[in-house]
Amino acid sequence: MLTKADLARAQKIFGERDIAQRMRDRVTSQRVALMVGEGKDAGEVVLSAAYLAQIIADVTTSLDQQIAAANAALTNMGVQP
Repeated sequence: MLTKADLARAQKIFGERDIAQRMRDRVTSQRVALMVGEGKDAGEVVLSAAYLAQIIADVTTSLDQQIAAANAALTNMGVQP
C-alpha cells in the first residue's frame, strides 16, 4: 500500500515521465534547429543533415532512458506505468 509520501513521489515521477515523453514526441515529429539568441536577434545555426540526425538520435536515446527509468521507478513502487 502506498503512503501519502509514496503517492506524491509517484505523481512527481508520472509528471516527469510525461514531460520526457512529450519532448520525445516533439523531437521525432517536428523540425529541430539550433538557435542562437532570442526574439528578433535569434539566428539559426545551419547544421549538416548527418550531424543534425545524430543530435536527434542522441536526444531521443536520452529521453528514452529517462522514460525507462521513470517506468522502472514506478514499477518498483508497485505502480503500473
